[in-house]
Amino acid sequence: MEQGECMGSDNPVVSIVTVVRNDAARLLRTLNSVSPRKTGKTEYIVVDGASTDATLDLIRTHEGTVDRWISEPDGGIYDAMNKGTALCRGSFIMFLNAGDELLVDVAELAEKAPQGCVLQYGKANMLFPDGSLSYVKGKRLKTPHRFLKGMPLCHQAILYRRDVMPSYDTSFRIMSDRLLSYRLITDYGLERTSFIDAVLVNYYEDGFSNQVSAEEWREEQTRFYRSVGKKHYIVIKQINWWFKRYLKSPILKMFEGAP
Repeated sequence: MEQGECMGSDNPVVSIVTVVRNDAARLLRTLNSVSPRKTGKTEYIVVDGASTDATLDLIRTHEGTVDRWISEPDGGIYDAMNKGTALCRGSFIMFLNAGDELLVDVAELAEKAPQGCVLQYGKANMLFPDGSLSYVKGKRLKTPHRFLKGMPLCHQAILYRRDVMPSYDTSFRIMSDRLLSYRLITDYGLERTSFIDAVLVNYYEDGFSNQVSAEEWREEQTRFYRSVGKKHYIVIKQINWWFKRYLKSPILKMFEGAP
């Protein structure tokens, strides 16, 4: 294992974590966004999965921005995130993918969190790979049940309270953040969360989760429902899929061809 550490704040308010492997170009974009918004109340941690390209050299040359980093093989993206969490000292933890961009001073926002808040969340610009805007994600949650329909928040626009944050379930490849967020909110209650009505990050939609097959996505969603004790949603989703494929789509095509 390789590692490095710079003199940062002894009591940071927010720890920002980026996990990366062989992605120097996109990591540079994230570094350039974090650097001007990093204050003495923010620490930045990079967890590298034993990169063999220029990623490590880039991390070393940005040790003024990166407060702490490690480089070693990992068991996947959520295993790397758990390693990053273990290195954090801030009251809140935020995750940024390599390539995503920070747009605000998150420490300033975290300091305004209501007492007892376990999770803060805001908005994210969801961008196409060319940087153009797809849509803005993130609305005030009215019920935790929104997580049963899908991930209602952008993971990169969430700040988790470190002392109550559970570990990511590494048996998942793409939905562990959805599972963790849902469990945290249902365990502590929606009243212990706080909505930030501002865009916090730029999230590029060409990341890891968008490279997963539809079959694997359905398999993970089935396991998600089982993990949270909502097995009946498996049947609901199957009926919905069947309806769209065998009834809705043919009917729409029939009307499209009508004079």
